[in-house]
Amino acid sequence: MKIAKFIKQNMALALALKIVGDRWTLMILSSSLSKVYRFNEFERALGINRNLLSSRLDKLIRAGLMEKRKYQEKPARYEYLITDVGKELRPVLVGLAIWSEKHLAKDIPVISMVHENCGTKAEIYVYCDACERVITNEEISPNLIPAQNFESTAAE
Repeated sequence: MKIAKFIKQNMALALALKIVGDRWTLMILSSSLSKVYRFNEFERALGINRNLLSSRLDKLIRAGLMEKRKYQEKPARYEYLITDVGKELRPVLVGLAIWSEKHLAKDIPVISMVHENCGTKAEIYVYCDACERVITNEEISPNLIPAQNFESTAAE
């Protein structure tokens, strides 16, 4: 396999998008972060088809982003809780919401992302720990870091 093809198929972003790269999956995660937990709550809040919701929840559970927990025995009912791994996507979701509000949602009502303590609109920044400062888009570049357990097939 040529290295360019490998990178295209296996780069971290492509792997993440396999799991969260569709509208409904992102909306389910966002709703879960907003304290929506039960199947019928997701269905009602999002207006999503039951089969589609079920398949997306199953995918999120398999990926470790959500977990299914029984809250009622008879009849059996479950809630779907976002895991710590799923919660790590909050900055991505907030960033998308802020970007959409700024560039797409000109003539529609929006739900702004705000700091809970003071009510100020949230912003998303990329921060460099080594430099101890916020960095700009122009200061970011990709750097291929080989995986520890990767057996190179780049010669193919």
